Amino acid sequence: MLKVTYTPIHIYLFILIQFVNIDIYAQINRQINVIDNSNIKSVNIIDVETNSIHPYIKLGGSFNISFDDLDNDLKDYYYKIEHCDAFWNTTNIIENDFIEGYNEGEINDYEYSFNTLKKFTHYSFQFPNDDMKVLISGNFLLKVYDDNVDNIVFTRKLIIYEDEVVIGVDVKRSSVVIRRETEQQVNLSINYNKLKISNPKEELKVHILQNNNWNNSLLDVKYQYISGNNFIYTDVDEVSLEAGNFYYHFDTKSVRVAGLYTDRIYLGDIYNTYLYANGSRQNMEFTNQPDFNGGYVIRNIDGANSDIEADYTKVHFALNYKKLDVGNIYVYGAFNDWKLEASNKMVYDFKTNNYKAEILLKQGYYDYKFVIADHGRIKHNIISGSYYRTENEYTVIVYHKSMNSRYYRVVGLYKIKSNFIGN
Repeated sequence: MLKVTYTPIHIYLFILIQFVNIDIYAQINRQINVIDNSNIKSVNIIDVETNSIHPYIKLGGSFNISFDDLDNDLKDYYYKIEHCDAFWNTTNIIENDFIEGYNEGEINDYEYSFNTLKKFTHYSFQFPNDDMKVLISGNFLLKVYDDNVDNIVFTRKLIIYEDEVVIGVDVKRSSVVIRRETEQQVNLSINYNKLKISNPKEELKVHILQNNNWNNSLLDVKYQYISGNNFIYTDVDEVSLEAGNFYYHFDTKSVRVAGLYTDRIYLGDIYNTYLYANGSRQNMEFTNQPDFNGGYVIRNIDGANSDIEADYTKVHFALNYKKLDVGNIYVYGAFNDWKLEASNKMVYDFKTNNYKAEILLKQGYYDYKFVIADHGRIKHNIISGSYYRTENEYTVIVYHKSMNSRYYRVVGLYKIKSNFIGN
């Protein structure tokens, strides 16, 4: 059995990589995913071909995108896309290079809520479509706005990819002894037989996303060596990250009876759902539980059409945790695209010695966790703990920009779940 020694150079490289990644995360989040309208809720992005809830499709496919407006009136909404590089900076290539047709679409499909206490208007559209065809793979920033193009109500990052490389993934425990209990190592092999690559360090960019969360990912991963037509990524400081823990979750698919991990439901002007208070899972014995890897599903089991019949309920969260001297605690998950906002920030209640938050969410099944944020840096697992046996979903994204090209193509995308972790 190979014995790995954790040397001072390992420590130095690991710390250096963390600071580099913080800069990259700040760069990625500087211009994307900022919702400017608090009345916009439940943004959903579905791959039409696979009916999967994620922002990735093959070139030639399409997304079904939907959202609710809680103002409950009819508004004129439009959408457009911006082409971005591998780090979500807007490129300067002209629209005709990546769009056939018009780079503006009006959202004409809408329905009013039915039989709900909280009234809303549900909008949906399909993209790409006959009037707006995407010509190339890559990163695209979706912008939805009202009749003023500068009044953006939300943005989302979309990835359209090709199958030009073969990606192999092997998720293991970290090979560094003192990190083996808490981290997973995502070893990669990328076969580039279809591509002509003369300068791989400049032409290739590889990202590894954990649970579709750009804030908790490995960005611009460097290969360790080349074997034949394969780039091999096994450097522990490049391909390891904390495994985290299974997510807290709750079920509001019915407002008639309290669902999973729900203490009670109170009916006022709208429904109020009170969850059982949670505590820290740090240093607890690991227990595997199925979850949606931070995701959510909109559903009302008492109605025929959840898009318009799933009601909104004010969900009351409580966390039994010591008051922090520095930093804030947030309820965190895909339900608001992994953002840290005033709406999901928790407040300490001195009467109960709990952190509390109230978040308006549509009926369904939700995963979430509690994170600590301090000066823009997110500490994902201080409260939940991190255990190598945790099941996660990893998405590997491979970008290529040849020496004479003006933009990055997404030449490969592969998803895998870490169901069985080897040594």
